[in-house]
Amino acid sequence: MATTATPVAAGPALTRAAPGDDLAAGERYLRAYMEQIKTPGLAYAVVRGDEVLRRGAWGVDGDGRPMTTQTPFMLGSTSKSFTALAVAQLVEAGRVALDTPASTYLPWLRLGDAVTARTVTVRHLLTHTSGLPQVWSTNLTDRYDNRPGGLSRSVRDLATLRPTAAVGQTYEYSDANYMILGALVESVTGDTFGGYLRRHVLDPLRMTHSAATAEEARAVGIPAGHRYYLGRPQRFAAPFDTAGVPYGFLAASLDDLTNYAIAQLNGGRYGNTRLLGTDNTKQMHTGVVATGNGTYGFGWRNSTLDGVGAPIVWHAGATPDYFTHLVLAPDSNLAVIIMTNVYGLQMDGPLSAGAFNLARILHGGTPAAATDNPIHAWVLTGLLGVAAVLLISLVWSWTRLIHRLRHGSPRPVRSRGQTIIATTVWVGGSATVAASAAWKVPSFWQGAGLAKLQLWAPDIGHALITVVALAIALALTRLAMGVSIMVTTRPAGTDATKSPRATSQTC
Repeated sequence: MATTATPVAAGPALTRAAPGDDLAAGERYLRAYMEQIKTPGLAYAVVRGDEVLRRGAWGVDGDGRPMTTQTPFMLGSTSKSFTALAVAQLVEAGRVALDTPASTYLPWLRLGDAVTARTVTVRHLLTHTSGLPQVWSTNLTDRYDNRPGGLSRSVRDLATLRPTAAVGQTYEYSDANYMILGALVESVTGDTFGGYLRRHVLDPLRMTHSAATAEEARAVGIPAGHRYYLGRPQRFAAPFDTAGVPYGFLAASLDDLTNYAIAQLNGGRYGNTRLLGTDNTKQMHTGVVATGNGTYGFGWRNSTLDGVGAPIVWHAGATPDYFTHLVLAPDSNLAVIIMTNVYGLQMDGPLSAGAFNLARILHGGTPAAATDNPIHAWVLTGLLGVAAVLLISLVWSWTRLIHRLRHGSPRPVRSRGQTIIATTVWVGGSATVAASAAWKVPSFWQGAGLAKLQLWAPDIGHALITVVALAIALALTRLAMGVSIMVTTRPAGTDATKSPRATSQTC
């Protein structure tokens, strides 16, 4: 398919004449959307059947180059639909059975308890009903492991993961499910997951600017993306993560993802290429388990487009520096793609709204408002406020300590007991602030550790480090002050001119 590169100063490439005012209205909305989310770069496409109605690339990448429709983006969890497609191909070929335990294909699989490992099936993994919890906030994801066998190592480490529900009873979205499916593809085919995906999905779809391995990522030159820092995009270049491709680290350009969308709209076919049978493609798109906000099928979410009532099949995904959203509207034979080179946890709502709103406009509806998550701002403001108080207290305490060390004090301001109490209060209070911040702040992000916060919410991570460091510094300073008072002064009532012997009665 022909592609068109569009720099920031130009409008989007027009593949065919717009069918009406909806496409023009959609483009106007996207201009405003780009300003709202402050993304440095954006790419989008509107597809109907096997036609690209309109596509474009605006802004710049993280390295300052104009965006084009061939610029690679990280797909985030949109990668899961590719993993589900790979599994569905193996099911169609008779090499994998949906209701067979995954351990049949991975005999070494361990999942915290023997029952789960023996009973969780391929279908359970595809639909997130394995009973395994989300592992995003742990060190089981975002490992950036590009060594041979990295995916298998990640899955083997799931042995410590404790299920939170019985197998098959509850939907709980978890990257662990698709990690296991990726390893299953490797075991069944004898190929690496990236190698299988290249030969059976990416190449057949002519996805020439995609990457499923670190080597491919270097070859296509994935540019730096951006993370929000204090509300503004900041350049960030995360390494590629071969071990994470099955659940979130596949890369592709807008043109690549457009070809993929065409295949999804056309029953698993792209031109003369057949990726999957029509019935099996429909099965992937069909939601079978309630999520609380729609249903989930095989690597795809199902819901209804608010305001226009159109059924949609979709998946969004993020890495620390990119966001991608693909929405299919089967009844209208339409697909919408929006890709941005910025991400932040607090902006998940506004970022997700873009593709939904564009789809609404194309169905004659109006955009719905979306706001960022206020918890991020509240926590950040609180941390910065605590840091300011700690800094003022630290400067004041250091000033007093330096003055005491330089000039001394002939008599104590407090008694020994009072000094011990005051020092204990200062040290204990500072330690409590440090411990409370280190414990409470991660709880707002599923218990994410400091490393995760620095990766996905760097301003929160840095503010947390600052608070803990200042609290520790204040505790040590007040301890030093207490020791100084105890060592350099004498109890009240002691005469410095007389020794104990001289104070006794003499003749």
